[in-house]
Amino acid sequence: MTAAARSRAAVSDVTLAATLHDASGSLASMMREWLPALAAQYRAVLVATSPPTAPRVRAMLATAGVYAGTPSTNTRGPLYRLALRKALDAGGRRVHYLDFDRALHWVARRPRELEALLRCTADHPVLLVGRTPAAHRTHHRPLVETETEANRAFARRLGVGRRLDFLVPSFVLTRDATVRLLARSRARDAAIYGEWAALIAGLGRSLAYVECRGLDWETPDRRPRQVARIGLAAWRRRFERADEWERRRRMSREFIRSFELTLARWPVRRWRLRSITIAATRAPRLHARATAGRVGYM
Repeated sequence: MTAAARSRAAVSDVTLAATLHDASGSLASMMREWLPALAAQYRAVLVATSPPTAPRVRAMLATAGVYAGTPSTNTRGPLYRLALRKALDAGGRRVHYLDFDRALHWVARRPRELEALLRCTADHPVLLVGRTPAAHRTHHRPLVETETEANRAFARRLGVGRRLDFLVPSFVLTRDATVRLLARSRARDAAIYGEWAALIAGLGRSLAYVECRGLDWETPDRRPRQVARIGLAAWRRRFERADEWERRRRMSREFIRSFELTLARWPVRRWRLRSITIAATRAPRLHARATAGRVGYM
């Protein structure tokens, strides 16, 4: 098989398992514009929606052939696991989990980077996809600072002396690794972010990690007119309220608590962390400046 054929096979073997909460239908226009381009990147796209998501949005997904259903409860755990189960049903060798609004944003802003990422997945049974520091900083401060605290706690607990971003969340797993994740996952709501971080670290002997610029803040896509009217910086400051800071601090504590409880149930003994860099060019290729080092669990 030629290198080009291997690259095409890698892309076609990845199924996107996505989740969406859109009670107002604010993403409808973006879906119409960018879902075809997103679907072209994957073997299949499956989108599970929260119960409050607008019926017209679910209808659009169904018409496009990507609707994966809606769980009976409005909690993250059942929603996220539903998306993964439906992605497994669709076949393919690998599953990429990502929130649907983030996926649309990525393919609209940096499609070559997304394609470059998918081309390299065949080499890594467990691939964690994080944000570059610059992409993370585009989000509002209460989210950035509390997620940074939680990510640091995760890395320290795993004995890693560098930045890791578990909290997009985004990862690409083989079918077998996806089945193991589903078998071990039981968190109901926000605790799933800490649970999945711990479980992903222990799914294999090696964890590949890559940071991407296309995972910058996707929420402004839902309010393009408001953002255009007052500017992104002013719109971002609207989220810097005392109640938002408190909500994000509570979530961060819950992430860390869930991470610890999950490690107690599914310990990570020893593993290898491989840092990967991708470069999106006109003909995307993996720049395999990978580093591998043995990491001890402490």
